[in-house]
Amino acid sequence: MMIADLIDQDDFFDFLKGSGVPLEDSWTPQQCSQAALAWLVDQNDVIRTQFAVSVVELKEQIPVMLPEVKDALMILVDE
Repeated sequence: MMIADLIDQDDFFDFLKGSGVPLEDSWTPQQCSQAALAWLVDQNDVIRTQFAVSVVELKEQIPVMLPEVKDALMILVDE
């Protein structure tokens, strides 16, 4: 039996936190995405572009992503 390493809310939190997004430990993935969108408003074009590339790379891993994380990621992809 093959067991996949799923991307969960902790991985998503770490991804955003590692990008520089200020987050609270208790936030849901959706709240984290909203915080990322608010954070991006104050960033320069280079950071926004780097973040967008990282989001696209993460999106490519959707088959191994928990549904609530996928939904939160789609908030970022749609923006």
